[in-house]
Amino acid sequence: MSLNNGKGKCRKEKIMAINPLHAPLQPGGPMSVEEYLQLDRSTLDGRYDYVGGVARLMSGGSVAHNRISRNVANAIEDHFLTGPCTVFGSDVQVLIGVKASGRQHYVYPDATVSCDVADRRLDNNLIRLPRIVVEVLSPGTEVFDRGKKLAAYKACDSIQEIMLVHQFAPIVEVYRRSEKDQASWQHVVYGPEQAVELRSVDICLSMDELYRGLNFDEPQLEE
Repeated sequence: MSLNNGKGKCRKEKIMAINPLHAPLQPGGPMSVEEYLQLDRSTLDGRYDYVGGVARLMSGGSVAHNRISRNVANAIEDHFLTGPCTVFGSDVQVLIGVKASGRQHYVYPDATVSCDVADRRLDNNLIRLPRIVVEVLSPGTEVFDRGKKLAAYKACDSIQEIMLVHQFAPIVEVYRRSEKDQASWQHVVYGPEQAVELRSVDICLSMDELYRGLNFDEPQLEE
């Protein structure tokens, strides 16, 4: 005897064959810009950086990582109540164009500052002329952030300063492009009780602003 009298009966499953030529793209290996953009736009559960022809899935951050990223963006934005510059959060994609090599990198920094009119358009979804990029360091991404990603940032003509913000101690590193020699960079490390200077936009950020809501006396679980 049927319990449902045929009502609500499951339909027979359709087994779909996957055409290898149209199989989903997999990150990790070399791919073209077009292939990367297809991958990034079709992925609903994450975002990908594309540096050196390779796509890298951006892992989810800790509560501390998220809070610091938000603090940095808010602290910078407080200084931009007037003027031409705008700060963007981690969900805005940035195009890193390298004129010397013609290469293109696509990244999602934790925060980005642009002073370009076109970048500030409300219908814009890609920052093309970043002036400052910010990365909050995590154990899982620090090698990449300090290596290939940092090199890509330095090769971008529009970027004047790069902030590397430590997650488990009030330490901020700033790579600043030299005014006398655009090909060289100064590396400045700011510690507790020091203000972080961003000369390209003429502002200073206190450690209290950047690390608001974090207590370093409490044990932190690394990502």
